[in-house]
Amino acid sequence: MIKEQETIYNLLKKIHEFYPVGMKSFVGYPGANTIAEIIEKKINTMIAGERTAISALLDSIRISAGDYEIVDYSAGQFPCYSIGVFIEEDTSGDLNRRTLIMFTISLLCNYYTYYIHDFFRVSGQTTISQRRKVYPIDSVSLENHLSFGNMKTLIDKISRATQQFFPEYMYVNHYQLFSNYVTGAVPFGKTEDGNVTSSHSIYHFLFDSFFSENLIVMP
Repeated sequence: MIKEQETIYNLLKKIHEFYPVGMKSFVGYPGANTIAEIIEKKINTMIAGERTAISALLDSIRISAGDYEIVDYSAGQFPCYSIGVFIEEDTSGDLNRRTLIMFTISLLCNYYTYYIHDFFRVSGQTTISQRRKVYPIDSVSLENHLSFGNMKTLIDKISRATQQFFPEYMYVNHYQLFSNYVTGAVPFGKTEDGNVTSSHSIYHFLFDSFFSENLIVMP
């Protein structure tokens, strides 16, 4: 418990370093400029095809994953590396589910995390234009996932590889990141018209702002 509290404290310090918490805006805030510089360096390195720790990790994951498809989301406009292992897709009636193991390495702090992401698409009633409405639902979990037992060996292999290629990084449980919120700032990539009363998870501030705030989170 003490170690978990120390981790959260360290992450909160990082949020204050990069975001003007409690202020509607702060033009030229040093942390915001640093975020932009980190993203620019990441993208330029990827375009140049340079050999880096993340490219080495990707090669290792491809070997460990075998026939599973690897999806690299790292080119996204957020200071992180994000890699998915596509496990399966299933459709039953109006419900479609895609399941991936996600590994996210923050470039704003020396932590990485992983979880199982289920993306559900529920087809609703046909609209006047004869198009069916689709309702997306995101769910993240790990031990509570029904398939965790089958995925654990692969997850452990990739986690060890992450520590090998990013030796200065430490693992932090996804549930801590998604379940602890900060009020008074907006994560990079999100806009809320200067609303400083809204809350966002630590994950959105430091790891990736991709998910909506109403996703389902389980241990």
